[in-house]
Amino acid sequence: MYETIDRVPDIDSASPDGIKLADVRGEITLEDVKFSYPSRPTVEVVKGLNVTFTAGETAALVGASGSGKSTIISLVERFYDPLSGAVKLDGQDIKELNVNWLRNQIGLVSQEPILFATTIKDNVAHGLIGSKFESVSEEERDALIKDACRKANADGFISKLPEGYDTLVGERGFLLSGGQKQRVAIARAIVSDPRVLLLDEATSALDTQSEGVVQDALDKAAAGCLSFFLLLQRCANRKFTGRTTITIAHRLSTIRDADVIHVMGDGLILESGTHEQLLAMNGAYSRLVQAQRLREGREQSADSEDEDVDEPTDMEKAAREEIPLGRKNTRQSLASEILEQRRKAAESSGTKHDGDEDYGLFYLAKRMAPIIRDQWKNYLVGSFFACSMYPSLSEM
Repeated sequence: MYETIDRVPDIDSASPDGIKLADVRGEITLEDVKFSYPSRPTVEVVKGLNVTFTAGETAALVGASGSGKSTIISLVERFYDPLSGAVKLDGQDIKELNVNWLRNQIGLVSQEPILFATTIKDNVAHGLIGSKFESVSEEERDALIKDACRKANADGFISKLPEGYDTLVGERGFLLSGGQKQRVAIARAIVSDPRVLLLDEATSALDTQSEGVVQDALDKAAAGCLSFFLLLQRCANRKFTGRTTITIAHRLSTIRDADVIHVMGDGLILESGTHEQLLAMNGAYSRLVQAQRLREGREQSADSEDEDVDEPTDMEKAAREEIPLGRKNTRQSLASEILEQRRKAAESSGTKHDGDEDYGLFYLAKRMAPIIRDQWKNYLVGSFFACSMYPSLSEM
């Protein structure tokens, strides 16, 4: 037990060792990177990958599941080290950098955000821990939090909550909707103004309207600095650049405006270019776009049969007008409504359902016997001891 407690991991985020760069531009380079997960050492996920994410640009990674997109995110965050090759930040191998400092330069927004059972303000403030803004005054801290929430399109619904920024979000944020949780997570990721922003399918689990509002928030988050104060600070260093953003998305409509799109397959970069350039190549990206258009066309035709609703084009206005925690006031759940409809349909057709019939023990045993034919001895012994224990249990 003590050996496990005293074990020092190969990637130690608590270690004070390592270089801390004086200024970070945000250029990320993967040079001939090969990697396999420890649980599957024989399966090479990334195979000699060479790619550069230019500082201040928005790059998108697309491709089939298992092509290595999320692995790149893990390598940049240094959750894992490559088996060979190097991952570099501004030309410096990240193995030589201080792990905790490195991760403080990076903001990460994943598909399923994790919120703590505290207030919205405290959840966003967690993004300031370990950053240069951790020790600022209470007024500056609140200004940074509000500015981040405004950039994340979250200030509108937060202001309408009963307690505002002091509203409790519940265990894992269950009191908020999926889109609201995602926007709070975006605010937490950008509140410290990280030079690199990683988006791992941040909108894939949302409905169409929520996706539009969250995507607008992501576009703002990728734009760069949060406030005029931070802008002056960057310009004073005379090295101001936008935020480097790496986004993974299956919905290609969310990344068509990226500065560069990398199409991945079998652990390698198959194609790179802008949306228009890749379509002109008529290659892997073009096939992905055509397949997704076909699928979306089928979904839209199915939705149009039910109802025809115009989506709001102004996402900022939609975010401001959003009603927080809004739920349809119904007397029963959807499952109950379906069961009730089936019951009424059965009554109208004269069909009798035996769902409420009380089956006896011997009937159930008879039905189970063919299923547990090879285990009947164990069940027989277990039933005997269960029956022998019943009198003593009933006396307790």
